[in-house]
Parts: sequence; C-alpha cells; structure tokens
Amino acid sequence: MGILVRELLAQPIILAQRVKLRPVTLADTAALLAYASDPATAHYVFPVQHSVEDSKNTILDFFMAQPAGQYGIALQANDQLIGTLQLLNIDEANRKASLAYVLDPTYQHQGYMQESLQALLAVLFQQTSLQRLYALHEPENQASAKVMLAAGLQQEGVLHQTIFIRHQFVDGCLHAMTRDQYLNGVNDDE
Repeated sequence: MGILVRELLAQPIILAQRVKLRPVTLADTAALLAYASDPATAHYVFPVQHSVEDSKNTILDFFMAQPAGQYGIALQANDQLIGTLQLLNIDEANRKASLAYVLDPTYQHQGYMQESLQALLAVLFQQTSLQRLYALHEPENQASAKVMLAAGLQQEGVLHQTIFIRHQFVDGCLHAMTRDQYLNGVNDDE
C-alpha cells in the first residue's frame, strides 16, 4: 500500500456545510438503487441498477473492495446517501488520480455536488500528497462540465475515443487541477 492510499484511508469522513463524504456501506443499498436505476443518472458512471442485488454488488465491487478515495455523499441532517465521489486510477508514483461522481437527480442543481467537490479538493490538496486530480466527461454532458469548472478544474482538451462505455469508444473532455493551481486559487481568495 502506497503513501497516497494511506493518506486517503486516513480521511474516511470529510465534512462540508450540508453534506458529509463518508464510506459507502451495504446500508446504502436502497438509496443507491433509487437513483442508479435511472438510466439517465447511471449513464456516465456505472451500469444501470435493476435490483437490490445489483446495487449491493456495486457497493461491494466499487466502494468496499478498495475503499481509498471512495466516498458516499450523504446529507448531514439524516445521513441519507444522495450520491458518490470516487477517486479512480490512483497513481502513487505520479501522485495523481481521476475523479468520477454521480448525484441523485432529486438533489441536482442545488449546489450539493459543488459543495462536495470543494470539500474533497481541500482535503486532497491540503492533507494528502496528491499532485494532480483530473476528470473526464463526454462532450454532451455539459452539466458535468459546469460542475468541474465551478469546482475550479480547468479544461485541458479533448481525448478522442478514450473512454469505452456502453459498448463503444467515446470522446472525453479532460479537466484537471494541480496542487499549485489549488493553492494559488485559495491564496487568491484571501
């Protein structure tokens, strides 16, 4: 286990104003199924969930098998899971990782994802040795582009036919943030 993974495991819960990022557990199966059964919601992140068993397997395979950087987005008021944030492709040698996220449509357009990303970025760039965070979105997924830009990730370009999803290769718009960009942005606000 590398140092970055250890640093991530040392941050199992991240608090924000209205939400907390926390481990996803089997107790979240019904909440995950509620939004992951919607093809439009699951479209970019994981296979559509058709049953409790599908959601249980997703939690076991995606969130619990390798918990470093795997967060559920839960409301602070009642701990209800409303989405997930995942660090994928953790590259210890180069101190970088990719980001994936999804939010229950009921909670979209209310600032929950931006709040979650800002809390995650603060921990990643202030309390771990992560140097670079990047994310991809399909060109037609402009809602995701807006979230990335609002969180401060800069668009760097388009990677053609870089993602194999839904049985085909699709383009990915690349957004990223480095430690220096984050720290300079924080300092600019002071």
